[in-house]
Amino acid sequence: MATIKDIAKLAGVSHGTVSNVLNDRGNVSVKKIKLVEQAIQQLGYQINLSAKTLREGSTKSISVILPNITSEQYSNLYDGLFSQANRLGYELSLYLTYDSKELELQLIQKIAAKRDHAIIVVSSLSDATDYYQKVKLPKEKIIFVYRKPLSAQQFVSLDYEKAGQDIAKELMKKSYRRIGLFSNSEHYTHIQTFKKGLQNTFKEQHYDITLNNITSKPSNGTYNLAFSFFADEQVNYDAIITMDMDRAHFVRNANYFGSLQSCPAIYTLTNNSFFYEDNIYQYHMNYGILSEQIIKLIEGKTVNQIENKGFSLLPDSGSDNITKHSQTINFLILPSPSTQAVKKLLPHFKKMSGIDVNLIIKPFDEIYPVLNQLEQHQQIDIIRIDMAGLPWFAPSVFKPLTNLDINLNQLLAKYPPEIVERFSYVNGTAYAIPFDPSVQMLFYRKDLFNDPLIKRAYYETYRQHLDIPKSFKEFDQIATFFNRQQNPESLVEFGSCITLGNYELIASEFLVRYYSQGGKLINANQFGLNPAIALSTLNQMRSFISVAKNIQSTWWQESVNLFEQGKLAMLIVYMNLFSYINHRNILPLVGYAKVPGKKSLFGGGSLGISKYSSKEEQVKTFFNWLYSTEISEQIALLGGATAQNTIFQNHRIIKSYPWLPVVQQQYANGIRENSMTGNAVNLRLMENIIGKHLTQWIINQYSSKQVIELINSEIEKNMANK
Repeated sequence: MATIKDIAKLAGVSHGTVSNVLNDRGNVSVKKIKLVEQAIQQLGYQINLSAKTLREGSTKSISVILPNITSEQYSNLYDGLFSQANRLGYELSLYLTYDSKELELQLIQKIAAKRDHAIIVVSSLSDATDYYQKVKLPKEKIIFVYRKPLSAQQFVSLDYEKAGQDIAKELMKKSYRRIGLFSNSEHYTHIQTFKKGLQNTFKEQHYDITLNNITSKPSNGTYNLAFSFFADEQVNYDAIITMDMDRAHFVRNANYFGSLQSCPAIYTLTNNSFFYEDNIYQYHMNYGILSEQIIKLIEGKTVNQIENKGFSLLPDSGSDNITKHSQTINFLILPSPSTQAVKKLLPHFKKMSGIDVNLIIKPFDEIYPVLNQLEQHQQIDIIRIDMAGLPWFAPSVFKPLTNLDINLNQLLAKYPPEIVERFSYVNGTAYAIPFDPSVQMLFYRKDLFNDPLIKRAYYETYRQHLDIPKSFKEFDQIATFFNRQQNPESLVEFGSCITLGNYELIASEFLVRYYSQGGKLINANQFGLNPAIALSTLNQMRSFISVAKNIQSTWWQESVNLFEQGKLAMLIVYMNLFSYINHRNILPLVGYAKVPGKKSLFGGGSLGISKYSSKEEQVKTFFNWLYSTEISEQIALLGGATAQNTIFQNHRIIKSYPWLPVVQQQYANGIRENSMTGNAVNLRLMENIIGKHLTQWIINQYSSKQVIELINSEIEKNMANK
């Protein structure tokens, strides 16, 4: 077997240099790194991870011990742990006990020799002492989940007592009396607390029931036990409660094959994603979010109680809540991932309400002419309006939402306050509901930023470390470094790109840089650019244009495509336009951060009802459907953008779009100057003026100073007349 000495000899470098390369210490020249890597490849050397662990004395590994990986509560837990831990640089090792105490004791012995950073376990043991005696870790680093053995110091779970209470209340609404419960062993903590919540709720309401609890044990087949509920044909259950979706399916199968009775209603705990199941009523637990809390514990952070999501759209109740109509709603909207998601879901709305929705999909630059001449488009009922234009247009084109007689406070409470303020209200009146709120974000190829050879080459070029850019000066320098014309060895064609296909896009590319330097469009009741800041921004932007991929497109889709194709190292784009990439192979390579300067532009839009619409009842029905938690989550899962609070607690969605927690933080810092001291500002007009003149500046028709003067002159002239 090849050794470090062999590598050093073949590469013609010192033993210490090889060691530094193997340990990514970053203090070796590009030339020597290449020599060492070539020698490693030629000799077939493989690093001894165990020896490395012994030398370093600690690891960033975590052992996870689960009963199985097929039950959704465990698969969701591990999936979430993997995502969270991987993001922080931890490696997970998975061990399965199949609820065998003997096997778990053997695993403890094996894990004790590993020097893990932490252990996460769903234990079948009755006492935690074996872990504390055999594993040389602080007790707070051994985290017991769901089941709490005696003497366990660190324990986390979900609110199973509340789940039992909520299901009991639902059963009482249906006047169900004979109830079955299909669960794990009653010795397990989460089963005990669930049963406590269930029975105490019945007792408090003096509600008499007959409860038959069948528990599955490791030695018994769970599917086989499901037939026990139907062994006596004289016993008819009103409802059967199961602790997971697998058991719910087992009960339904057992009824189908083993009983002459119709299948009773099945109430089950499940994860927080809704999938339609006939006769199965789903109560959602945040299995995936639990993993986030566990990692916080490992990191020494404070954790909060996780709320259950609760019941989702019940299979037979949705149509009862909607008055059916037979008319058509005309919905004006621009093309986007959110639009495509809604289009896919409209058959469900038609099935529930009887209402057709006609999507009138028009590009961005055709929406505003319609708004300016809405009297010529009186057939339109719902309009998607960009948030930049909301304050200016809403009072003249929309009816106040109070006209719809909907529970506005309840609906808007689903969104962060920053979103409601910017996407709904104009001068204290709610005209619109947030549809696809968005902010700009920086996306980058983390595999490139973490590559030791690239990092060293960057350091040798600039004498600076390659880090996520905090300023546009850093961003532009990194873009230059990755430009293949500047750096022939770059693994991507361009460091970044700029989209210049219409005025609004050019203005957006300029303003995010302008705001990062402290610029404003509205200064003490005056409109226009700050000349000094604008000049600095244009000088900076000119240099960037010379090294960036210039895209002559009227929307950002092409830039997202280039990033997905691996041709760009970085991309600044509105996050709602980036969503579709979650299905692509590049997703594991994608890093994300706040934009340089942390002054991202708000984007996205809201929905309002046209002042000419006579279909208020139908629009109300549509809004109640569209903004329900279940449909909002479906939109997000299909690649659309929504800012409802529940989205940020949905593990499946966060896994597909891991940047959403950063987006949530950005809402407080988002900027878009569409009002002044409470009065609406025609921001779209200002942005159009900026983009129009910058188009001429880009082709050198004007100098930077000239174009600033032209922009300010036209803004002053036009805004004075508004």
